[in-house]
Amino acid sequence: MADINLGPAGGLGGIEITNYVIPIGARIKEIHVFAEYYVDALQIVYADARGNEVYMLKLGGQGGQPHVFTLAADEYLTGISGRCGWFIDQLCFHTNRRISETYGSAVGEDDFEFVAPEGQAVVGFCGRADWFVDALGVVLRPLSLTPPVAQPQPAATAKAPQRDDLQKVEGIGPKIAGLLIADGILDLADLAATPVARLEAILTTAGRRYAIADPATWPEQAALGAQGNWDGLQQLQATLKRGRRV
Repeated sequence: MADINLGPAGGLGGIEITNYVIPIGARIKEIHVFAEYYVDALQIVYADARGNEVYMLKLGGQGGQPHVFTLAADEYLTGISGRCGWFIDQLCFHTNRRISETYGSAVGEDDFEFVAPEGQAVVGFCGRADWFVDALGVVLRPLSLTPPVAQPQPAATAKAPQRDDLQKVEGIGPKIAGLLIADGILDLADLAATPVARLEAILTTAGRRYAIADPATWPEQAALGAQGNWDGLQQLQATLKRGRRV
């Protein structure tokens, strides 16, 4: 059965969004939202059939404050709602378990809601986007073509973000530490286990001012800090600084 579009709602500007869907057998893990006065941009992160994490292209512009809506292993997207005018002004995500917080503002003239019927799941977006998300709808697929929903597991004790520790890594300041924490990288151990490609994607999606940062050595630095090897971290950072002066 072919995927089905619901919508879009919103304005007529921007470039048409086509084929923005996850592969069969994949599941949506995160939706990155960049929003302030309008919804500036969206980006899906999915887990493929082998469990690999894949970042899809970013839809929209470079503005807006970054947010991350994370879906649990037993959760799937069922719809969206919000307000719109010339652009998508306000957006919420609906899942089989909950409704997300509200992203954007309430200035749009019209309400919209697109919710999948029983037996369907949202696997992508349709609409239009350029500098902002001009119009937005959802793409539906039968649940039979999506991964089985995992059984809920007992909730683990949430660990607190260690912003100060993250800033001990050369190249990470308060704002970048905030981006990492928003993306689930809470401490040096998390950072040490994060591929450089994912760090580059986080910086790129946050805008030009962050995209110029080079995270190539961050996991290596973080590993030393996570082990409590602060002397080794200082030596590595001194070596990096000497290398930049050569």
